[in-house]
Amino acid sequence: MSRFEVGPAHDGAHPFLALPDGRREVEAVALLLHGGAEQGMQPTTKHSPPVLRMVAVGRGIERGTGGRVAVATLRDAVRGYNDEARSPVVDARWAVSRLRELYPGRPVALVGHSMGGRVALELAGEDGVTSVVGLAPWIPEQYDVSPFLTRHTLLLHGSKDFVTSPRETAELAERISAAGGDVRIVLLPDWHAMLLQARAWHRHTTKFLQETLLS
Repeated sequence: MSRFEVGPAHDGAHPFLALPDGRREVEAVALLLHGGAEQGMQPTTKHSPPVLRMVAVGRGIERGTGGRVAVATLRDAVRGYNDEARSPVVDARWAVSRLRELYPGRPVALVGHSMGGRVALELAGEDGVTSVVGLAPWIPEQYDVSPFLTRHTLLLHGSKDFVTSPRETAELAERISAAGGDVRIVLLPDWHAMLLQARAWHRHTTKFLQETLLS
């Protein structure tokens, strides 16, 4: 059974972190980061589609790794990224810190979809992070690639995505590769919501985490 922790309040709401069952040994942890909106101070609910979408991703990871990679799922305090407030980044940084405290020495992966993919990319350099997975990530700028040179990175994008840009994802992968980083990119015949090829999204993510967290 999962455990929950409540994070520091901001913007009138709290983030929630669902943690793995504390009764079993954890070899590695994947922190799941859901999508959202460019702006929005509405509290995120546990039944919102972006949250449920990542719950499905997490089940695929735990099933595919035989439970060797445990899953922690973050529910952001509010829906939006909110410009300089960087609301989900605040929540994810707290979550990564808690995972380092709870599972010292265990490798951590950041797995984010859409806005959550942006957050994962922006926190790639955090202590304890070994691997980063961006699922149809929102890439609003040319990120400095130096944090990725000591990380493993997987970028997945649907070729039919009109919400976030597969071209910008490919460009980031090219820049990381040119700088000598370990990056893999997969384009799938799917839209932004990852529904048509759900098994393929889950399979690529799980295989990558097995290779980079458990080997």
